[in-house]
Amino acid sequence: MNHALWAERWKARQIGFHEGAPNALLVAHALRLEGCTRVYVPLCGKALDLSFLQSRGHDVVGTEIVRTAIDELFGALEVPPEVSSVPPFVRHAAKGLTVLEGDAFALEPGHLGGLVDAVYDRAALVAVDPSTREAYVASLARVLRPGGRMLLIGFEYPQALIGGPPWSVSTADVEALFGATFSVELLEERAGNVNPRLRSAGVTEVWERAYLLVKRS
Repeated sequence: MNHALWAERWKARQIGFHEGAPNALLVAHALRLEGCTRVYVPLCGKALDLSFLQSRGHDVVGTEIVRTAIDELFGALEVPPEVSSVPPFVRHAAKGLTVLEGDAFALEPGHLGGLVDAVYDRAALVAVDPSTREAYVASLARVLRPGGRMLLIGFEYPQALIGGPPWSVSTADVEALFGATFSVELLEERAGNVNPRLRSAGVTEVWERAYLLVKRS
């Protein structure tokens, strides 16, 4: 992960990816994670999705490379975390919610206390450089148990008009990246919001999609 890039975005408050409420597609399809005790959320930022998942009884573990995001997350929850070292990560832990500060690509099952039951990704796959997508997918596969589920939310727009991050991810991209290890089901697609940066580049529509992926045994 490019720590300098994301640290600068948080410093400049260029965090349009942060939503002021739990993601609507997560809320609509949260039952797909029913029965999953431990849920991993990569590149989690300070998303309210974390507390939403926690409120549904999941034990949530996120990774985030920018300390500011972690501090703001626990500050908003008004829960001071216990801080400890789990090299190469710094662990910020409160009841039902843990965030590992560091590079998500370095994550191993041992950092999580074993394999997790599910992964929730919104704005993570679209944030990583396309040249590193395969490494990112591998980092998810190695911490998710066989038969485990992944709820993936991404979006697609004409990439030729503007570069990322966030990067456009098509259904064909998802199938190519995950198809060898996961079954892939498109749950829902809808027109998404076109932010000012995309609109200024000539993007007139964005498609937001939710997928359910199940890791093959």
